[in-house]
Formats: sequence, structure tokens, C-alpha cells
Amino acid sequence: MSKSKTIWMVFLPSLLIAFLGWTAPSHQMPLDYHAMIWRSIPYALAWILIVVYALVRYKRLGFFFLLGAPMALYWPIWLMFNHFPPCYYAGNCV
Repeated sequence: MSKSKTIWMVFLPSLLIAFLGWTAPSHQMPLDYHAMIWRSIPYALAWILIVVYALVRYKRLGFFFLLGAPMALYWPIWLMFNHFPPCYYAGNCV
């Protein structure tokens, strides 16, 4: 297989994983904190592993994989700065 074909076979799933991680907690309002922990963070970790693989495998072309960073890392960074609200610990966020 050519190098351009293999890079697309890795790049498109990485964007899909980033998108899924970004949309997981926002399907419900108020924000679904459970989805932030159990869906968004694992998707972000999977995306990071794919980016590391791409950087090792494709060298400079792997930097294009960072296009998914805003989507993949949005909720983990949001949690780092905003933390959980008190209602989350009581289990009654409405």
C-alpha cells in the first residue's frame, strides 16, 4: 500500500475518535458529567495514542493529526479548569 493511502487510513479514524469524544457529553443538558469521564476521556486517550503512533510512523506528516486536538481534548481540559459542580457529588444535577 502507498504511504498516502495508509496515512488516510489512520487519519480519518483519528478524526472520528476526536469527534466522538467531543460530542459525547453534550447530548444532554445540563452537561452529562458521567459521559465526560467514561466516554470523553477514553476517546481522548485513544486519540493521543493514535497521534503518537502517527508521529513515530509518519514523522513530519504526523503533525497533521493534531488537527483533531481541539475536539479530542476539549472536555478533558474543560474538566481540568472547571472541575465538577457540587450537584455531581450529590447525584442530583438537573
